[in-house]
Amino acid sequence: MLHSKYEIVTHNMDNTPHHLMTAIEAEDLFGVKYFYRQRIYRMAESNKITPFQLRGQTCYLGSHILTAFLKDLEQRISSKYPQIDINALRIFYDVATGKRIVIDGLYGRWITINTDKETEEDLLQKIGNIIEFMQEDNKPEVLDVNKNEEAENNDNKQSLAKVLPEDISWIRVDTGTIEGVEIKSYILISLPSVAQFVGIRTDKLIEWVSKTTFAKYVLSAHSKHFHDPQISVPWKKGVVKGFIPLIPFELLPEIIVTFRQSGRTVEYPAKADLLYNIARSTLEAVGLAISGDKEKAAEELARVGRGLGINVADQIIAIFKQYESRDYQVQTNKEFNSKVKEIGGDYAVVTGQMTVGITSRTAGMWKAFGSSRHLPCKLVKSSRDVMRTLSPADGVGMTFGERHFIKDPNVNEAIQTGKQGKDFYQRLKNVGLLDDKS
Repeated sequence: MLHSKYEIVTHNMDNTPHHLMTAIEAEDLFGVKYFYRQRIYRMAESNKITPFQLRGQTCYLGSHILTAFLKDLEQRISSKYPQIDINALRIFYDVATGKRIVIDGLYGRWITINTDKETEEDLLQKIGNIIEFMQEDNKPEVLDVNKNEEAENNDNKQSLAKVLPEDISWIRVDTGTIEGVEIKSYILISLPSVAQFVGIRTDKLIEWVSKTTFAKYVLSAHSKHFHDPQISVPWKKGVVKGFIPLIPFELLPEIIVTFRQSGRTVEYPAKADLLYNIARSTLEAVGLAISGDKEKAAEELARVGRGLGINVADQIIAIFKQYESRDYQVQTNKEFNSKVKEIGGDYAVVTGQMTVGITSRTAGMWKAFGSSRHLPCKLVKSSRDVMRTLSPADGVGMTFGERHFIKDPNVNEAIQTGKQGKDFYQRLKNVGLLDDKS
């Protein structure tokens, strides 16, 4: 998580900013009117963004670009509108939706812009209009100027979300039932961290939950037990004074909606929306229906799995565990090498194309990455060993790509399969479905 006032909320690997890209690619990915290439070049010249050389091109880290733009925006808001408490705002680029900058906490609501169609000046003008209106007549309804934008953004909202923001505390449990409380997701979310994230007093949220039907799904434990090496935590059902209350992950969307319907307000409503969408779409993405419908969950897993040549939903998790094992990856690589030789190809060239296409790094870059993390010399000699150690998803993606190539030696299609395998593996991994529960 970046600086508390300007954040990149990242939970969708398709839009992740943590990769090298040219200014033209960044402009296209983040929004051509707001993140135009000339400004990126100027920021690089003024040392606000660090340039890198990759295959003869000047590239930048997407996260550096976003951070620099958000810093500039904060400074411009502070300079142009000194009457605004800049520390009370939360400014972020929403990777989940894409091409959208959000300013949250402005008079209890938020404003957004579409970075493909609007500029920083448009955003500043919106803020100015709101301030002017508030000075004339203190009616917060003015912020309904976002209605059209929100409707448009909702139409374009991507269905896949992968991880919770780092501000949200959660723990994984090894059983589906604790003290009579069913936990379909095997994940418990800290209510205090939810309260802090959306901007409401912790005691107020917990007090509200304790008076609703959600109270029967709350499990509480003392904070010291989360750091002990013991196998089990002494749980207490319900809200218990002096203990941290947690709720099953699958209830999070319903809790957020119900809290809003109760008429209570939060300081950062945009972040509440974001948290709702992350939770809902993550549950859908991994096949865990919020309703608990096991058949629907199996159908969802099968739908995603079919894109990887997997037909039986019950086998998906076992297959991905197999693909992440070193023995299976080594064996697959040997078969891949044999296939390349069989068709008269150059192994170094083909594997180089696959590595860059699937992982966005060359083999040499992976070895350098391993050295920078001070891995043992015997591991650093192999780019695949570095992947297995530092980025298992990339290792799995390479194995999916090689498996595809063994069946059908088409490099471009193998790369696409590898990227899909890497993506889905990370989804399952992030929510704990690949972790041993023994």
